[in-house]
Amino acid sequence: MKNVELVFQLLYSLLDLRFLPDKLQRWLFDTGTRVITVTSALVMIGFSGIFILGGSEVFHLKLYKGFLLLHPLTLSVLLIGVALTQLVIAIFKSNRCSVLSGYLLIFSALIWAVISATFWASYPPLTTGMTTYPVLAVVCALAGRNLINYAKRIEDSKYKGR
Repeated sequence: MKNVELVFQLLYSLLDLRFLPDKLQRWLFDTGTRVITVTSALVMIGFSGIFILGGSEVFHLKLYKGFLLLHPLTLSVLLIGVALTQLVIAIFKSNRCSVLSGYLLIFSALIWAVISATFWASYPPLTTGMTTYPVLAVVCALAGRNLINYAKRIEDSKYKGR
């Protein structure tokens, strides 16, 4: 019985993200948009990592043939560049950075939409990329728009009484 309690405590600790320092948790989950920004950036880095580390073997798969329209190195540099820019800007807490982060999220939505289209273009077969990346595109677009509007409302409220 003690082992079961230990397993539940470990599971609860993992799900509660207690292994992350409190300061990092507050930063990451302070706004709903920041966690979306970080998730999108990390997925972009992982996506480009597959292209860099996988070499040309990845493109032999029918699923990824659509990605050859853009040189793999160019695509990887674009994805890593946008991702790192998103992560750097997410560190700062200013309205200007929030607006910039919002526009980067909207640009990320465009990137995810294009990536989604490449999976749709390789149909058949049905793949998870046909549903995952459109959802990520919509979430990034909505979060970016919300972040821009929120920052503008904050700025407007500062100068409303003047």
